[in-house]
Amino acid sequence: MAGLGAAHALECLRAAADPAPFDWVLFERADYFGGKVRTERVDGFVIEGGPDSFIVEKPWPMELARKLGISERLLDSNEDVRRSYVFSRGRLHELPEGLILMVPTRLLPFAASSLISLRGKLRMGLDLVLPRGRSLADESLGDFVRRRLGAEALAKVAEPIVAGIHAGDPEQMSVRATFPMFLEMERDHRSLIVGMIRRRRARLRATRGAGAGASNAAAGGTATGAATGPRKPRAYFLSFRTGLADLADAVVADLPAERLRAGVAVESLVAEPPAAAGAGPETAITASPADAAGSAGTGQSALRLRLSDGTEQVVQAVVLAGPAFAAAELLGGIAASSAAAASAAAELAAIPYVSTATVSLAYRRADVARPLHGFGFVVPRAEERGIMAGTFSSLKFDGRAPDDAVLVRAFVGRAGRESAAALPDDELIALVRDELASILDLRAEPLLTRIFRWPQGMPQYRVGHAALIGRVEAAIGELPGIELAGGYLHGIGIGDCIREGAAAAGRAVAHVEHLTAPAEAAVPSGLPAGDGIEGRS
Repeated sequence: MAGLGAAHALECLRAAADPAPFDWVLFERADYFGGKVRTERVDGFVIEGGPDSFIVEKPWPMELARKLGISERLLDSNEDVRRSYVFSRGRLHELPEGLILMVPTRLLPFAASSLISLRGKLRMGLDLVLPRGRSLADESLGDFVRRRLGAEALAKVAEPIVAGIHAGDPEQMSVRATFPMFLEMERDHRSLIVGMIRRRRARLRATRGAGAGASNAAAGGTATGAATGPRKPRAYFLSFRTGLADLADAVVADLPAERLRAGVAVESLVAEPPAAAGAGPETAITASPADAAGSAGTGQSALRLRLSDGTEQVVQAVVLAGPAFAAAELLGGIAASSAAAASAAAELAAIPYVSTATVSLAYRRADVARPLHGFGFVVPRAEERGIMAGTFSSLKFDGRAPDDAVLVRAFVGRAGRESAAALPDDELIALVRDELASILDLRAEPLLTRIFRWPQGMPQYRVGHAALIGRVEAAIGELPGIELAGGYLHGIGIGDCIREGAAAAGRAVAHVEHLTAPAEAAVPSGLPAGDGIEGRS
């Protein structure tokens, strides 16, 4: 989605100028646009191949939907069944009400939970009296959770939840890059429990205030038209009526078809002398997963893109909106002549990725022996199971299955345990069916199955990630006309990618405008190098 976010921003900037000062093209290696946002609609089922939702705390998909005129297609998750489970010691245990990520905020549901032992609960409660930790440049999520909440909370709650988000190993994950709000809570409130309770109360007050404002506007109306504004989301998780691909499809439909090049990858990137750009219009190009945008002008090298269809294109600015390893490979084309490019390429190549797969299975409702409840479940690493999580897709969102059917999705592959994600189709489906039979007593023959594989699909934010990205962005800052966007920078969510792409597009356009501006013109201001992280779902 970073590539589409950049393309949409470029077209908006181009349309706002008269005459248009630049052109752009989006190259995509795959035969579709949207990256991991894949939705298949078949026989009344809406099957998500990658993410199935985004979170209200990261509003950029909602903002993009509003600009595209599809806000009415936004879909809240079913909050009345918002329960999640952990598979531990041979059965499912409901996560206690008030547990936010891994932090308890309500005493009675937490005390009554069967998931954590009495000893483990008492250890988690020590967070209320423990002092702040030493100030460190970074710390593993595992060390942080053990320090604040104890080993059992890490093994049974934190590890499976973060694996469901990042497919990562908390012993290697950076707390500063993945959950910086925990560090902020410890700094500001000393206790995670106290900090999370105050955060939850502030959110409830804000929600009530927004609801009261909307009610007043609806009753009396306002001169600004507040009563007819877009509906505010009621849920924490959001999607679209017929799947997340509604958003990607709407972006594609809103863009000029002649600038969209699916099935064409950028295979190499080389610097060209200034004259190579010729006298044609300035060009900004964004591509995914080998994304680039290059610029050329007086005293400034252009960039030559060699494409998989055998053609070449010389550009003035490029947004590399693919994975870190793809950006590293492209920067290698100019590394011999640029120490900054060589440094950025080496750092990007060091970011590890994990391969995963999702397997969706549909069943007749009458064949489901044990009724399903809630959004789904996660499986701790210590359980040694073949899947790491499962989602009850037809319960989480309306319209995901016909009334007489249910849709379940299993997640396979996590850091250090990726081999199952590469199994042949029949073996992978058999593995998932065996796991669902054991965990959910779901033994019926499925109506249909769908597999989506994501080799090297999940970037890992290991200890030191924030500092690594800081070095990458410093090096890229020495390469005018080259910008980065993607889920490996400052957040892996859909919203993060959209915002990264739009910000990178703005910086690329600022670079092109600087090249073509009169000498006395002021240099246009740039956009931030990257957005921050406000938490994960």
